[in-house]
Amino acid sequence: MRDAYLAENPHLTLDTRFNLHDIGVSAYTRANIAKGGTGKLRLFVDEVEAGRIAVGSYFLCESLDRVSRAEINIAQELLLRLVNNGIIVRSIIDRQTYHAQSDPMQFIISIVYLMRAHDESLMKAARLKETWIRKRADIGKRKLTARIPSWLEVDGDGFKPHEVRAPIVRRIFSELADGRGRDAIARGLNRDGEPTWGKGRAWHGGVIQKITDTRAVLGEFRPHRMEASIRNGIKVGTRIPAGDVIPDYYPAVIDDDLWDRARRVADKRRLGTTPNAGGRQGTRISNLFGMVATCATCGNPMNYRDRGKRSTIVLICSSSRAGTCGNDVRIPYQETEDAVLSWFLQLDLSKADAGEMQRLEQALREAIARRDGLQAEAETLMRAFGRGDRFAEPAIERIRGEVATIEAGITENSATLLALRDAGKSDGREPAIALMLELERANASDEERFAVRIRVRQMLRDTVTSMRCGQDGHIDIVAIDGSGHRFRDGYWLHDGRWHPSGPGLFGFFRKITKKEEERRRAWLEPAVAAYGDP
Repeated sequence: MRDAYLAENPHLTLDTRFNLHDIGVSAYTRANIAKGGTGKLRLFVDEVEAGRIAVGSYFLCESLDRVSRAEINIAQELLLRLVNNGIIVRSIIDRQTYHAQSDPMQFIISIVYLMRAHDESLMKAARLKETWIRKRADIGKRKLTARIPSWLEVDGDGFKPHEVRAPIVRRIFSELADGRGRDAIARGLNRDGEPTWGKGRAWHGGVIQKITDTRAVLGEFRPHRMEASIRNGIKVGTRIPAGDVIPDYYPAVIDDDLWDRARRVADKRRLGTTPNAGGRQGTRISNLFGMVATCATCGNPMNYRDRGKRSTIVLICSSSRAGTCGNDVRIPYQETEDAVLSWFLQLDLSKADAGEMQRLEQALREAIARRDGLQAEAETLMRAFGRGDRFAEPAIERIRGEVATIEAGITENSATLLALRDAGKSDGREPAIALMLELERANASDEERFAVRIRVRQMLRDTVTSMRCGQDGHIDIVAIDGSGHRFRDGYWLHDGRWHPSGPGLFGFFRKITKKEEERRRAWLEPAVAAYGDP
């Protein structure tokens, strides 16, 4: 249509400096002109008012209702803003032209046209709203919607658990109840080749969180409706509960006991109350291995224990403390940190699997596309529902949970991909660790050390896929490239030799008691005989 008009008017030249698209952005809810929003029409108007688009330029539109279907005062004001800044607005279908010298009757007719467009959108939204009200009223007679949780499938007029996906949901809740983190659960599912649902090809912690946060697994259904309102002059919609929760609407895939046990663990992690799972935090990061180090016997987290200046800081199995695991080893923390950091500085990921990088890149592309699709869905809902008279959260509130889930996966995969791409490089490890040690030597404040330690901790989490602490005192680490590494009491087994890492790397010795020195000598001397003198 645009090209045909330009062919009929060869004196006009298409300005290709701008490539703005408002696909799926509502002209009814003003999303296309909202300040700070995603609408590109707003950017065009800003360019006009800034004088970067020449006076006398043509603005071609299919019809005025493609520009705005908002209330008449908003729609008319938008048209006048363009005209008063010297833009000639051309509506191609009805062959109307609006400019500063137009006949006033044209603007009067445009008011009627824009009012009709707004009323049509308003009526459409009202009818759709009434349809959903009737559906909710008939919920006892028929199912409200065919959109169901991914672990279910349609069975006639009802639903039934999916034979593959429902057991995966039960596994996820069981492992969460046992104390495994969401990322660890995801890694286990990926390791075992459990199929995902949706567009993602791999499990990640964000997906696990979405599943473990919804009571739909218990069979509950919460109806919602969209309530529209005006905020800062912009119409927005908020998804709010409509009516009571309906129990047994879906078939339950887990029981209440498993839900309660899993939620207790999840809530403790979210609130930071899991005992010593990650070491003291707040203004200090004591434990760089929090949520990474696990017991090789039971798989539960290794707790960070510091009993004061006269004691040795250790990592111990959380289940051992409760008497439910036989792994009672005490891993000396400081020496372990020294050894792992010395290995970390020298780690070379240059042989990382190219196939894994391609998989991560594809997963990122799909996640980003899904996120963008959700944002477009929010705009569609803004078009479909009527107005309210109360202030509300932005329309994307409805999908904020899903977007957060996807963003978590994007962050996780991006970090892994970045580490693999930077294979063979220090990628910030060396300066970060050097600064951390310098601050430790200088006895810097907790606040100064916090920022750099949390950065080093994140680097470790991005690189280490597992850190298993065995009953014999050995620590086995697996990196993201699949390589394995062993440590014990501040020594690193490298090239067939046990290397002491602390003094050589950090320039100072950790003080240990005579008893502890004798304990270490008891295993080190046979190790030297077997592997050679470090």
